[in-house]
Amino acid sequence: MADLLADRLVRPAFVIIATLIAVAAMLVATAQPASAHTRAEAVTNGCGSGYAIASDGVRNVTTSSGVKYGEVILAYNASNGRNCVVTNKTSGSPYHGTASRIAAVLQVQGDTTYHKADDNASHWEAVSAYASGSCVQYWGYIYSPSGTSAFGGRQSWGNCG
Repeated sequence: MADLLADRLVRPAFVIIATLIAVAAMLVATAQPASAHTRAEAVTNGCGSGYAIASDGVRNVTTSSGVKYGEVILAYNASNGRNCVVTNKTSGSPYHGTASRIAAVLQVQGDTTYHKADDNASHWEAVSAYASGSCVQYWGYIYSPSGTSAFGGRQSWGNCG
């Protein structure tokens, strides 16, 4: 009698456990990698809604040896007159999704330089400022976890208006 009772309790529990293990294995096998952020997503996440990428508004962020760590993007919001700079670790970057220092810099002619950095950013950093009627320069930095820096941007005045 005890053997019959054990059979009735153990077998269903074994079947449930085996089924859960099989389902978990299928989920792991079909999991998709984290998707890369598009430029538009980086701008929306960093700046908010209503921003469009400016003409001449995308530059590579590279090391002195030419390794691309990401992009720096200049965007403009016509409804509020603000410019926004997003430094973004792109897909294919050796550090996309890895926490390290990222900085975004926006210089407004006749005003000041706006700078924002995050020592533990996995994807992007952004800074914005009112710049209607002014020319701007923009640049960004991405650092590897070990401290190697990559730089990109435009250090001449442009996107005036």
